[in-house]
This record gives sequence, structure tokens and C-alpha cells, in this order.
Amino acid sequence: MNTSFHFSSAQEITPDLLDVIRSDYQAKPVSIYIQEDEPFVPDWQIQEVRRRDAIIANNPSCLLDCDSVVAELERELEMV
Repeated sequence: MNTSFHFSSAQEITPDLLDVIRSDYQAKPVSIYIQEDEPFVPDWQIQEVRRRDAIIANNPSCLLDCDSVVAELERELEMV
């Protein structure tokens, strides 16, 4: 059985609640998961992705197949 406690912030977790958890779940494993906000993506990164997306949309033939890239790298490493 899993029991979940949901709080809008860590400020809502009181020492009394922790004492209750300790007494009610004495020998049982307890995990605490923290859900963080969406990661911040700077504007310059968003613009760069949009720029690259436009390049690909206008030149789909410029894309490389992953297997081809790996094979080429392996050939180059064999030469070294």
C-alpha cells in the first residue's frame, strides 16, 4: 500500500506531521519526492532552437542519419 501526502510547498510540512509519520510508519520505508517547477529555458536557447528548426524546415536534406554518422565516426577513428 502506498500513502501520498501532497503539499503546495515545503512550508506546510510541520514537525508534528513528521512525528506522526515516524510513529505510524516506524519500520516501513519512506520516500520523499519533490516535484520541481518546469526548468527555466533562457530566451536565447528558445531562439536558437527556432532558428535551427527553420533551417531544417527549409533544407530537410541537410539532416543526417544517426547510423551514418556513427559509421563515419568509426571509420575516422580506425584511421587514427
